[in-house]
Amino acid sequence: MNAAASTRLLLIRHAQASFGTDDYDRLSERGLRQAELLANWLAAQPEQFSHVVSGAQKRHAQTLQALQAAAHALQKPLPTAEIDADWNEFDHESLLRGYVAWAPQDPDLPSLQTGHEPDRVQALLGRAFAAWDQGVLDHAMPETLAAFRARVRRAHERAQARAGSGTALVVSSGGVIARCAQALLDLDEATTIRHNLSLANSGIVEFVHDGGAWNLARWSHLPHLEEEPHRSLRSWY
Repeated sequence: MNAAASTRLLLIRHAQASFGTDDYDRLSERGLRQAELLANWLAAQPEQFSHVVSGAQKRHAQTLQALQAAAHALQKPLPTAEIDADWNEFDHESLLRGYVAWAPQDPDLPSLQTGHEPDRVQALLGRAFAAWDQGVLDHAMPETLAAFRARVRRAHERAQARAGSGTALVVSSGGVIARCAQALLDLDEATTIRHNLSLANSGIVEFVHDGGAWNLARWSHLPHLEEEPHRSLRSWY
């Protein structure tokens, strides 16, 4: 990790949730293992955090609990975590329902039922995000894309302020982290969507503020899943 004395945001995408089940928000068996491996790796680093914050969803809580347990086991307890619902993911179920109703002939819709064709799911999600950006799905969503962007901005501004000259550890979701990148790096919508879809479960993202501007130091970093047998645990949804 970069040890420079600057404001840093270390964002963790939650481990794999239970896509295709009756409770998406809980971690899958793979996700629990991803979280454990991530937590063990992170706890072994010389990293110190000045602030810890998590979204309020179950998958965030379970990922955070793994991080806390591993840090405690090495007698390096994390600061008391703040729970901030502004770090919650957008309502992806409403997005997909709205998109299905708007584009019922999309050839990749069957992939949502099986969950076994990642490339097709990713392609479909990309088109759903693009439709949301165009405003055609606003009627189906509890918030507009502009409102989502605004609450993510509030969330990262609070985390930055509370980190001070240290590092904020944030547990959140892929869509939120991608919108952080959009705001901090001034990304266009198409690039933001690509970043969103490329972020792996339990992936690490690091932003560093050097006093002049934000820089992206790491994106979808998976040091805990680099080698087999753990490499086979990687996932993107």
